[in-house]
Order: sequence, then C-alpha cells, then structure tokens
Amino acid sequence: MVAAVRNGKIRICIDPSDLNKVIKREHYPMRTIEEVVSTIPGAKVFSVLDAKSGFLQIELDEASSFLTTFNTPIGRFRWLRLPFGLKCAPEIFQRIMDEMLEGISGAISVMDDILIAAPSVPEHDEILRKVIQRATSYNLSLNFDKCHVKQSSVPYVGHLITADGLKADPAKIEAVKSMPTPRDKDGVRRFLGFVTYLSKFLPNLSEVDAPLRQLLKTDVEFAWQPAQQQAFDTLKDMCTESPVLQFFDPSKSVEIFCDASSNGLGAVLLQDSHPIAFSSRSLTDTETRYAQIEKEMLSIVHACVKFHNYIFGNHVTVYNDHKTLEDIFRKPLLSTPMRIQRMRLRLQWYDLTVKYRRGKDMELPDTLLRAQLPVNKPEMEGLECVSMLHFVSVSEQKYSELQNCTREELSCLQRIIRQGWPDHRHDLPNELQPYW
Repeated sequence: MVAAVRNGKIRICIDPSDLNKVIKREHYPMRTIEEVVSTIPGAKVFSVLDAKSGFLQIELDEASSFLTTFNTPIGRFRWLRLPFGLKCAPEIFQRIMDEMLEGISGAISVMDDILIAAPSVPEHDEILRKVIQRATSYNLSLNFDKCHVKQSSVPYVGHLITADGLKADPAKIEAVKSMPTPRDKDGVRRFLGFVTYLSKFLPNLSEVDAPLRQLLKTDVEFAWQPAQQQAFDTLKDMCTESPVLQFFDPSKSVEIFCDASSNGLGAVLLQDSHPIAFSSRSLTDTETRYAQIEKEMLSIVHACVKFHNYIFGNHVTVYNDHKTLEDIFRKPLLSTPMRIQRMRLRLQWYDLTVKYRRGKDMELPDTLLRAQLPVNKPEMEGLECVSMLHFVSVSEQKYSELQNCTREELSCLQRIIRQGWPDHRHDLPNELQPYW
C-alpha cells in the first residue's frame, strides 16, 4: 500500500496486478467519436459534464470488497468502492453510465464524460435538466470545475465538437505545429527522418522536402534560407492534417512510441501506422538530473497522460528504446526504486504492454523530443510519497536518538556521497565497500 498526495488530498493506491490475472472482463463496447457524432446531427449547443472520482462512485458487494484487501503498517483494509487499477473497471463504469442515460435523447457518455448536444438552447436545457435529475437519482457526483456548460464548441474524447462539425483538437498537434526551426544539419536530418516515416501518407513529398535535403549534402554549408523555411512549414502542415492525422478508432489496436533525451520527452500515438496525436515537452530542472531509465519511464507517463482520452479503458502497446523497461514492468511494484514506483502508480489507470524497439526505428518520438515544446505542467506534479514514519509508534525522543545514531554510523558514507565516489571499489574504506 502506498499513500500519495494529489490536489491536496490523500489517495490510497494499491497494486492489483495479482488480482487482475484472475479477473474476467465484461468486454463492454466502447464508443468511437464517430458513433458519438452520429447521434447528434444538427447540434449547435453543447455541454460536457465530468463525473467526479469516476470509479470510486461504484460500491462493491461484500465478496468483491474482500478481494481488494491490502496490508498497511496499521492493519489490513479493504476497498468498499471500485478502486483504480482493476482491468474490469472501465467496462463496468461505462455500462452503468449507459444505463443511467438510457432513454435521454441527446445525452451520451464516454467513460466519465457526459456529452449533451441539441440544436437549440431550449432543447439543450431540457436535456440537461433530465441528465441532472437522472444523475441525482443514481447518486452520481459531478466535478463542476471540469464541466463545460452551454457552449458552441467543447473538447471531447481528444477532439473538438463544434456547431460546424468534428474537428481535431489543436492541443493534440501543437507539438508538431510549434516545432522550432532546425539549427544545424543534424536537426534537419532528424526532421526529415520524421517526415520519411510518414512518406506513404504525404503527396509530392520528394518535391516539397527538396530544399531541406539540399542542406544535407557534404559540400553544402548549412544556411537556412526562405526556401528551407517554406518547405519546413509546409511539411509540418502536411504532417498534422488529414489524411496523416486520423480519427481514433477504439476497435483497432493502439500503439504509443515514446522516448527521452537528456532534456526532453517525445511521444506519438498510432493506429495502423497512422499518427493520431503527437506530444512533446522539455524536462524540468529537477527531471534533467534523473537517471536515464527514470527519464525513459517518465516518457511513458507523459505519453499516457497526454493520450488519456484515447487509451483509457483500452489495451495499448508502448514502445521504448530502453530495453530494461520491459523487465521492470514484469517485476513486483515494491521491487523497483521509489521514483519508478511513483511513476508505475501513475500508470495504474492504464492497461499497458511495454516493448523494446531499436532507437533507429523511433523517428517520430525522437524528432519530437529533440524539438520539444517548453514544459507546462509535469505529469508527476502534485504526487508525493507520504512518509510511513508518520504512522510508526515511536516517541520524539526515541526518533531523535535513532537519527543521531544513524548520523554517527553513516557519516563517512554521507561524506563520500557529497564529495564523489572514487573510480575503484578498493579505493574505499572497508566499511564503505558494501555500499559501492
């Protein structure tokens, strides 16, 4: 059991991997965005209502509750409501939401987001009133901070639903639209590798990228001219518009390619080798000091958080060029380092299979991470480990005594950590060699 702080509140997290091995899923059908749009022809006014805390609003029966029992330093506890992390939870939640909205024309739900759409304001208000009454009868709580009420366009399942029809969410392609201009031949080479991966979807590619390919010749000095800038801008537009950026289809398999460099993260979501959404960001000052494997794990967290609307409730295959991550996801949660544990807890919402892929086959995320957008809000922000010392029965005097003894016993180790480790183990004092 691990306790975490999120938005100023305590959240209890469990590792239900063993329980998930024996749980049978309902395989309840999940709607596509096209199915949602087909039910709201002529709609001009929209609202999106967000169900607060999602799964935690579903009560468990006693037999199921005992299956979620977990150990803590102060005893054993069991969940009374459906916890996050169970692989059957998304289908159960979707079925209950559909039952709640049954018979209300103009209202439809995809997981915890309820869409209300109508051709006019009076019709919209009547549907909204019915939905609120039905939600009240089901004792469903809403998160009003995340609700969008009576608007001409609303974000929904990774798209914008507007009075003019369905549009791609600009936030999903911002990573490519805002990609900075290459500063050297290596930057051009990375960008062209990104574009070449999409060549089967880009008409007249060889003609459009000719000015950029000219810069890669060994006898040509790098000089960024208006012709290169025009080709660069045109290619970015081509890579972020249909037919390259396709609509998401829950019936198809989902793949995420993600990668991390010394100062950036990049990710792309694909189906049938077609990009669905791009994402990238720079690392914070603290994150730049992470070990490389922690950065690679963070790239998976970043990708899953950014693509939450697409992958929540679906199985997704995540590709990364750090082979050790395959083994980490096979290990028990408690056998991994604390920072990796925190990241794995953040990923408990998702049904992931992590696989290794060679770096040279990762053109898409590699280009995004090396031309990343400025960081806005780190995915791990607001998630801090709670010290279990707060739950240990020890007096302040005894705790102070333990601190002093530890400080005396480990003073040499503390000095070595601060000053730096020697090149060879035999250069350490005998008492410190076990810590090498």
